[in-house]
Amino acid sequence: MRRYDPRAAPAPLLLLAGMVSLQFGSAFAKTLFEQTGPAGATLLRLLFSAALLCLFSRPALRLLRTHWRLLLPYGAVFTVMQFSFYEATSRLPLGVVVTLEFSGPLLLAALTSRRALDRVWVLLAAAGLLVLGGTRGLDDPVGLAAALLTGAALTGYILLGARVGRAVPGGAGLALGLSVAAVLALPTAPALGLPPLGVLLEPAVLGAALGVAVLTTVIPFSLEFAALRRLPPRVFAVLSTVEPVIAALVGLSLLGEHLSPLQWGAVLCVVGAAIGTGVGAAGAAADPAPAPGPVSATPVADPRPVPGPDGAPRPRP
Repeated sequence: MRRYDPRAAPAPLLLLAGMVSLQFGSAFAKTLFEQTGPAGATLLRLLFSAALLCLFSRPALRLLRTHWRLLLPYGAVFTVMQFSFYEATSRLPLGVVVTLEFSGPLLLAALTSRRALDRVWVLLAAAGLLVLGGTRGLDDPVGLAAALLTGAALTGYILLGARVGRAVPGGAGLALGLSVAAVLALPTAPALGLPPLGVLLEPAVLGAALGVAVLTTVIPFSLEFAALRRLPPRVFAVLSTVEPVIAALVGLSLLGEHLSPLQWGAVLCVVGAAIGTGVGAAGAAADPAPAPGPVSATPVADPRPVPGPDGAPRPRP
């Protein structure tokens, strides 16, 4: 009997499955907060994720010595993004945080685009973000600030990810960047509040943290890697914009995080703006006649990270 390979499934289904896995992992991480706090969950997730990716990609250490000026800020931005994301999700619903996370990439897309229509999409997104910030952020300004910081860090991660993808071959850049992030998290986590070491080393906590790392890193990475070999950037950009909706549905089903009709409308405004921006950016990139040789993606113009010239996906918080 022929063995079924899940990677042979339709590429859009693989990408959507990766996003579902990512948001389930994020929801699962929230269940750890009572024992580890956001800082402890972040530290364990980074350590396990870096170890797993290094195990699979086996990056050469000489790449770290050669490109440390690039990998150090790359890892630092990922560290900020991860700590701020978990801090925000500990205070606000998952769907709200993931939606607010879009603010940075959408602003970047508007600033780097010459199309007047993109300004309209940004205004639509801004309206949605203002609604979310007003309904769920003003009662918790720390959570709101952490969610917006995640968006800013994601913007820097997109810009640096493009450079890392050009400089470091294959998935080695991502593995080394996560390794740098894990090292930087070691002194950062205690400053943000950690439980006693014995709590972090409990088998149940370590097992849960390993599950979070698999759900948020290994599974999305492998599924997106398989999907992006067959998906055009335009389709990837559009499909990626449904992630706030997935996050809101996962938060509702697993965590009981209910959003009001107004908040759902705000989420859909941001999703619609991201779709418009992503389609416009991909369409503009597709207009010129293709040049000979390999085509490299342009993550700066897209609302979410897209594969770099090495073809490797860019993970999100």
